[in-house]
Amino acid sequence: MYQKWIGRGWRWLAIAASTVVPGFCGPVALQNATATLSQTIGANFFASTMIDGNFSGGLGQGWAIFNGSGAGAETAVFETVTDAGLAGGTQFTFTMSQLYTAATQHSVGRFRISVTTDARSGFADGLQNGGDVTAAWTVLTPVSASGTNGPTLTILGDGSVLASGTNPSTSVYTIVALTSMTGITGFRLEVLEDASLPGNGPGRQPSNGNFVLTEFEVSADAAVPEPASWSLAAFGAGLVAMRMRRRM
Repeated sequence: MYQKWIGRGWRWLAIAASTVVPGFCGPVALQNATATLSQTIGANFFASTMIDGNFSGGLGQGWAIFNGSGAGAETAVFETVTDAGLAGGTQFTFTMSQLYTAATQHSVGRFRISVTTDARSGFADGLQNGGDVTAAWTVLTPVSASGTNGPTLTILGDGSVLASGTNPSTSVYTIVALTSMTGITGFRLEVLEDASLPGNGPGRQPSNGNFVLTEFEVSADAAVPEPASWSLAAFGAGLVAMRMRRRM
């Protein structure tokens, strides 16, 4: 809830959980993308291209993991340029653009996002194959997940997201998650196998379960707590407001 002056008195107005407080939103700059495996067949589909700001979707523009026979579970990590996370809680929005134009239906099928507060010197060595992705990771369980052009994104019990239904030529996923953690130094993106995906995934490419993730972006906003958690504060502030009105 929040307080607003209406007429001659204060009124408490309900707002939804994860409502953004103006003035706190902004992109989270990422660096030093590192992966356990990046595809080098056909072109270099390095994890580093996910944070280069190039949305063209051309050959070699985006992270892919085809190893010659298929695609399996792999991990990419990113460092934050500066520590992320607000003391009052943070709403992170992750935008995953899958805009590959050389072929169709190369979106991610199942994935999970985590955060760490470990020292940047201890992970993300910048290698595109066999990179250091080891840290103390905390899974972010999304509060919402959606994709453009028709796929259904389902949030699973382990915090991962599974795509099903329509398999579009291109798609942009938007994932929203809340955390009370501060001092966040990195993000982890796991792409996971699933029996419902072609070749067990982790992508939705029909013949081999690959994907091409063009860009991975993060933005941070201050998250307002659930309205229920404001009840005590609202009661106290309401008494103050009543006293103020009586004095007018």
